[in-house]
Amino acid sequence: MDLSHARTLLPPRCGVHVEAHRPDVEAAALHALACAAIRFSPLVAPDGHDGLLIDATGTERVHRGEPRLLRGVARQMQRRGLCVRVAAAPTFACAWAVARFGRYDLSRVPPHREQEAVLTLPVAALNLDAVTVEGLGELGIVRVEHLIKLPRAAVVPRFGPRVLERLDQVLGRANESINPVRPTPPTRAQIIFDGPTDQWASIEAAAHRVLETLIGQLTTRERGVRRLHVELTRPYAVPECTEVTLSRPSRNPRHLWTLLRTRLERMNIGPGVEAVTLTASRTGRLRHTQPGLPAMAADTEQAAAAAWGELIDTLIGRLGPENIVRMEPCESHLPERAFRESSVMQPVRRAAGAGITPADRPTTLFATPEPAEALALSPDGPVISLGWRGERWRITTSLGPERISAEWWRWSAGGGVHDFPHTRRPRHGAVAISPPDRDYFAVQTETGRWLWACRQVGTGRWFVHGEWS
Repeated sequence: MDLSHARTLLPPRCGVHVEAHRPDVEAAALHALACAAIRFSPLVAPDGHDGLLIDATGTERVHRGEPRLLRGVARQMQRRGLCVRVAAAPTFACAWAVARFGRYDLSRVPPHREQEAVLTLPVAALNLDAVTVEGLGELGIVRVEHLIKLPRAAVVPRFGPRVLERLDQVLGRANESINPVRPTPPTRAQIIFDGPTDQWASIEAAAHRVLETLIGQLTTRERGVRRLHVELTRPYAVPECTEVTLSRPSRNPRHLWTLLRTRLERMNIGPGVEAVTLTASRTGRLRHTQPGLPAMAADTEQAAAAAWGELIDTLIGRLGPENIVRMEPCESHLPERAFRESSVMQPVRRAAGAGITPADRPTTLFATPEPAEALALSPDGPVISLGWRGERWRITTSLGPERISAEWWRWSAGGGVHDFPHTRRPRHGAVAISPPDRDYFAVQTETGRWLWACRQVGTGRWFVHGEWS
């Protein structure tokens, strides 16, 4: 239906999101999906606007049988959020028919069983045009078995040779070829010496020259390096390889050379190096900028993000990617659960609705709250004295209390009580009730030190959970 008709069917106050149909975008996405499916077979071709044809001939031993291949394809597509139907058959046409019109989401047709597999399918399973299918239906030919019983000489004059051609392709009597995709090869630059050399100065100069060539190719494609593969070809030895991984796309020559040189110094050149090869195995799009023009706000923001990424890359090169983490907010009001650590190499996965509480929080939150003894004027009144770490502190300022309740949805009813602090969920099979609520106080000692103390409601126990520096 057209857009105006669709609007009339919706309630008056219903919000409508209208998005233009982009066949070119869908075709590009299907081509990218076909390139990703090359992991199953080197011959993959897009089929129409919603299908893939994979020639898996000769790959059965690699996947340990067609059933495992079928499950692997379906599992990989489901991980991408796609609902798929997969079929394997001796011919492309038979697999196309069974995948689109068969009874099951995963189907396999053994050799020489093509006719049996398609007999009960509608004639549309032969991938015919709508006019031909409608014409066959007017004659009562609605299934493939009806078409097979007709004399071949009577089909061509009425419906053309396409019907018998598709029928022969389904049954394996005629060949059918596909036009497989050819993924764009990764950006690559190489320099080959006249003979092997073990001079570090020559290897370093060659690597710098190859990097400049690679950056020139990336600039033409408006791409930046995310993962750089380095290979040193050595005579009579396996190549020496290493990789440089960046947190964001970059083609800054100075930054890339700093990272590359550090990795080159750790590589074993052995008796000599015959060639230096750099491959941008993973890239990302970078917006084109013209040097010499006044900087715009977007350019300034992009430069700031690039400088931040270069700092992270430098820290990763010195300390390792596992030692550089970022703090991400979580959907939790408990202080120890409000943030989580994630690797800077992973994309930001901020939970929906997660945000930072507007309340004041200490700059240092202790991993384990430390027991304390407090003296207050009343159960909910200000704290006047605090015993902590073997010393007694006189409190000059006390702000609070701030009541923070436990997250009841993380606990099941019954069982024993787990005293605070409890920062982990119980193990599988363990049963616990929600821990007591907490009343937090921001207190200042006589020396000017600000502490974040809390009282466990119902037990009277006190803890110091953090401090302001």
